[in-house]
Amino acid sequence: MANTVWAFSKIAIKDFPLLAAISSEAIRKMQDCGPQEMANIAWSYAALALIDHPLRHAISSEAMTKMTDFDAQHLANTPWSWAALVL
Repeated sequence: MANTVWAFSKIAIKDFPLLAAISSEAIRKMQDCGPQEMANIAWSYAALALIDHPLRHAISSEAMTKMTDFDAQHLANTPWSWAALVL
């Protein structure tokens, strides 16, 4: 999931049905995501300028439980993603 949404963000394609499906699945499986996946998903949606409040909430909630696993890059990219969307 994280790699797919990252790839779409890198080529700036907003396939809304696909992104909605990825969001839904990511929310459902967020507990299985590590810091890298969470940061990549957050960054990718921000890079596409897409605000997805349920996804943001799921990432934020799960990140709080895994904060000690985040390295400096994850700690920088995840909040940058929210700030980039002016949330």
